[in-house]
Amino acid sequence: MSSVSAKGKAPESGPTTSPFDKKRRLDLLLLAHTIVAAVCGSLAVLFPHLFGLFLGEGWHGAFLRWNPDDPQVKLTHVIIRLYGALILGQAFIVWHVRHTADGAMRRGIVRAYFVVFSITSLVLLRSHLTDQTWHMSNWVNVLLFTGLAIFYGWFYWFSPPPVFESLDKVVIECPEILFALHVKVQLDERRVVH
Repeated sequence: MSSVSAKGKAPESGPTTSPFDKKRRLDLLLLAHTIVAAVCGSLAVLFPHLFGLFLGEGWHGAFLRWNPDDPQVKLTHVIIRLYGALILGQAFIVWHVRHTADGAMRRGIVRAYFVVFSITSLVLLRSHLTDQTWHMSNWVNVLLFTGLAIFYGWFYWFSPPPVFESLDKVVIECPEILFALHVKVQLDERRVVH
């Protein structure tokens, strides 16, 4: 049994791109950023030697060692812990940005992360290509930050302003969108049943 619309045409079965889908993608990006930042920031604060490996520090066979004897390594660990605190703070910022309805603020945060991750990618790439202590495993860092720059850049450059407003704000300001969403859900449920 096929479903036919009031005009006598079968509904389109192709993928549709609604503002809700784009908003969900932005919210998923912000959620993923929150989780990764919380984990990486916590690890950097608690176990800085894990990140010291990326900076050429040797592995000394102890996962939980806290303070090494080398003064240069201690200084490196302090810097890693400070950076970890900043990353952990970003997790809280991004978590709260996900729940705000202010589209201009959300767009500003997305733009700021695009700039930060783009510059970070360039700095890491330069360091990787010019410093002898960097290893091939550091390409993971370069690719991670380049990927984040691309994701945030894509949202900033190619998403219309309504994408940055939260779903709650759109539903409150546009009840007809809520009605259209309700109708779409009902049609989708009918397609699944038939």
